[in-house]
Amino acid sequence: MSKGELVELYIERMKVIVKILPHIALATKPGVTMTDLGIPDDADNRKALDLETEATQTYIEITVNFLRKMLPYADKNQLVTMVLFYEQTLKSLHEVEQQ
Repeated sequence: MSKGELVELYIERMKVIVKILPHIALATKPGVTMTDLGIPDDADNRKALDLETEATQTYIEITVNFLRKMLPYADKNQLVTMVLFYEQTLKSLHEVEQQ
């Protein structure tokens, strides 16, 4: 792969991990609702969820902009290593889903 392709792969994996990791104590499968988890679906909890979703999106946008500027300077072998690390992390999360 070219360095540009590795940068994009790195960024895509980072986005997935940033969206999943904060929630793994609650649920590891997509589509789970607050009600499914026994969390009251009230205005306060919906607001907290909306704020967290907004903050995550803002973080991802800022981080992606930063990474697109900086990662081209990274060592290609290091990029490969980190993409593989992200892949292993996602695989581990998938294994947790299966339990």
